[in-house]
Amino acid sequence: MTNAFTPLSAPFCSPEALDLRRSPLLVPARFHGVPFVFDRYPGAPGVSGLTGGANCQQYAYAFLREHGFSIGNLRSSNLWEDTESTDEVATPQAFDLALVHERPEAWGAHVLVCVGSDLFLHLSMRIGRPAVETLAEVMARPYYQHLIGFKRCRFRGVVNGVEK
Repeated sequence: MTNAFTPLSAPFCSPEALDLRRSPLLVPARFHGVPFVFDRYPGAPGVSGLTGGANCQQYAYAFLREHGFSIGNLRSSNLWEDTESTDEVATPQAFDLALVHERPEAWGAHVLVCVGSDLFLHLSMRIGRPAVETLAEVMARPYYQHLIGFKRCRFRGVVNGVEK
C-alpha cells in the first residue's frame, strides 16, 4: 500500500528550505514537488525514478543519476557498507551523500545530497516534499541528530554528450 505523506504546510522546516532555488546546483523542475512515499525505495517492485513519489534514498539517487552518476539501488545500511561504487569522505562536496539518523547506525538512516555551500537537498517524511537545508538545520532535529558520515560516488558518465 502506498503511503504518501504530503502535509499542507511543512512545520518541520523554514519556508526558505522549501525554495529549491536556494541550491547552488540547478534542481531540475521534475525534482520539485515530489511527494515523500515510504514504500517507493530503491529496488522496490515497480519503482523507477520519481513518478509516484519517492523515499529519501530514491530521491537522492535520482538526483545523482540526473547528473551522470552511477549508483545502485542501495538502502541506507547498504550504502554505508558499500566500497565498490562509493567512498567514505570526511568533508562533503557537491554531489556527495550524507547519512543522518536518530541513532548512531546506518540502518534506516536518512540520505541527503550535498548541493554545495553546506547545503543539502533531501526528501524527508516529516517535511513531505523536497527541501534544501544546511546540515546543521537538518541535524537540529532529534530524529537526525547523529551524522553517520558522507559517501562519494566513484563513477560518473556522460550526460547530454558532455563527459562529467
